Amino acid sequence: MSISKEWLGEINRVYYELDMRRAQLCSALYHRIFDVESGWYNGHYRKDDDGNWRRESYPIPVISVKGFCDIEIQFDEITVTAKRKRTAALDYSYERIRTYPFEAYGVKDDLSNLYHEGQTIQDLKKNITESDEEEIFFSFSFPLDVDGKVIFEFVKLLRRENFYY
Repeated sequence: MSISKEWLGEINRVYYELDMRRAQLCSALYHRIFDVESGWYNGHYRKDDDGNWRRESYPIPVISVKGFCDIEIQFDEITVTAKRKRTAALDYSYERIRTYPFEAYGVKDDLSNLYHEGQTIQDLKKNITESDEEEIFFSFSFPLDVDGKVIFEFVKLLRRENFYY
């Protein structure tokens, strides 16, 4: 396979931007109260324009905030993923996190969609009740240029609301 120097230069530029974003977010979290690690991971799944799950082979930076969440830095957004036990997810009011766009899906079947934009919290609870999942993933979406302080405050909210990872 032959790859042009221009194409490699563009890949390097794009990955440099992702790496700088990773460093900024790590700094916003690490020097405060959280223990963080970061790395590059591939094999993640994302929905395409038709709503189908697609495996992506390219690596993206992921920051693990130990005990609380993973922060995935993608090319077009940042997602923060955390979990709740089934019973806790069913008992939760969702009032404090409703302003943040999120999806919910199973931990055992991570391609099962239990909640997405346009559904109600009642739909979410019904879907959890009908599933056999013991834990539920919640994936919150933020713009790529979100301020690190917003992510820091959001992770503190997840901690206060008993989300974990």
